Amino acid sequence: MRKNTHSKWMWSLATALFLGFAGCNLFHPTDSRDADNDDAAALTLEGYLEYQNSNYDAARKFFNKAIRADSSYSEAWIGLCKTVIKAQEGINVFELASLAQRYEGPDGKMTSGFLVMSDEKADTISRGIDSVMFYLNQFVARDTTDRTDKKVRFSTIADSYTILQLTKAALRIRAVNSQISSVVSAGSSGMMMDLNALNDMGDSLKPFLSDMAAAAEAIKASPDAAAEIVKAYLPDSTRQYFDDEDYADVSVGLANTIIQINDRAQTVEEDRNDVFFKFGNGRDDDGDGCVDEEALDNYDNDGDGEIDEDVRDSRSIVLVKKRPQNVEDVAKLSQDTETYDLTKSQIDSLSVLEKYNIIDIDMDGKTTQEDLDEWQFVYRNPNERDEKDNHLLKFAIDLSFPGKDLDEKIKNKELIRHDTDVNNIKYSLEKRKKMVGGCWVNYDEEEFLKWFEGRNEK
Repeated sequence: MRKNTHSKWMWSLATALFLGFAGCNLFHPTDSRDADNDDAAALTLEGYLEYQNSNYDAARKFFNKAIRADSSYSEAWIGLCKTVIKAQEGINVFELASLAQRYEGPDGKMTSGFLVMSDEKADTISRGIDSVMFYLNQFVARDTTDRTDKKVRFSTIADSYTILQLTKAALRIRAVNSQISSVVSAGSSGMMMDLNALNDMGDSLKPFLSDMAAAAEAIKASPDAAAEIVKAYLPDSTRQYFDDEDYADVSVGLANTIIQINDRAQTVEEDRNDVFFKFGNGRDDDGDGCVDEEALDNYDNDGDGEIDEDVRDSRSIVLVKKRPQNVEDVAKLSQDTETYDLTKSQIDSLSVLEKYNIIDIDMDGKTTQEDLDEWQFVYRNPNERDEKDNHLLKFAIDLSFPGKDLDEKIKNKELIRHDTDVNNIKYSLEKRKKMVGGCWVNYDEEEFLKWFEGRNEK
């Protein structure tokens, strides 16, 4: 029997969408408007009148005419987006949010509306969202580059935008039979991403990250509004970990992390995808001899100059709560009020997964059980790391990486990364120590030969 877990979050969502800040919510019917004297205003008024009478085709024509008359007229853009939404089947705020809620199915397993819906319904919702986003993304692009009159801003519709993008992301996950809550979850230390779940997404990964990053931008634009939406899409357990006053802040931190991952996913050369997107596979993916050495924190943790390459599976994108909320808080921490980013995400500490108890990250002969330096930052306090511009893990203190600049270091690592045929080794262990340095300095000949195991022979 389905367990009813909706009432608590539904009331919060309803309040957020329809009372406090949703005057320009895309799902909300509009009141009539007074026309100004210019054509765009008059055309927009006619569009809203047709909209109120449910004449959506006529309304759409008026809004399009208004935009052609004045492409900066924000109210016309919003009217057009509202009209397109109303014309789409299945695009209903409460239904979309409820689809994300997990419940116990007849077989006793946890599932969600996204997983049990028919392919036909999923395709209908997906097409409907695409139709809306075609126009909404144009408005957002204009608003964020100062090409509108700013009467209506992206921040005022961020809640609706978040729902649409998170729904699209959830439909991406559905394609690989997973749930959004299997990728993003919460614990007592903060919100986390399960990097291992991302490994299973294959070709769906980059489109999924793109959808999530778009939602993340909306979260940053209006965090208090979007926080209610995030609550609806994450398991109910998040409520036991975060007070309402913390939720928006933590959501922004998570949003930054997702944006950073997506930026890398969309820009990295295809040939180096495995360097950045084979999370926690227990092997050296970038050619520096280290195994899963980086934490996903948007910083260089091993000293080779690259960021978030060969990432470990730590389940520990731990976002610090109680971060500074304003410049006064920043000043109390003796931080630079001009440069401190109030919206940044920070890893507090790394939690060790059991599988790493038998993995030697720096190849010095000691596994994690014997060498916690592989999991501890040089500076425990994340703000101190920022201040000193040092995000190294302790195991990397004495590592060195030859090369006159980052490009040369990467070039040398790439030569090693592609030298995978144990029957035709081009770069000996000694050459690797000289060319790349890194963790190769800790290898002996036996470990060197093991490095080739499971790699493709040419």
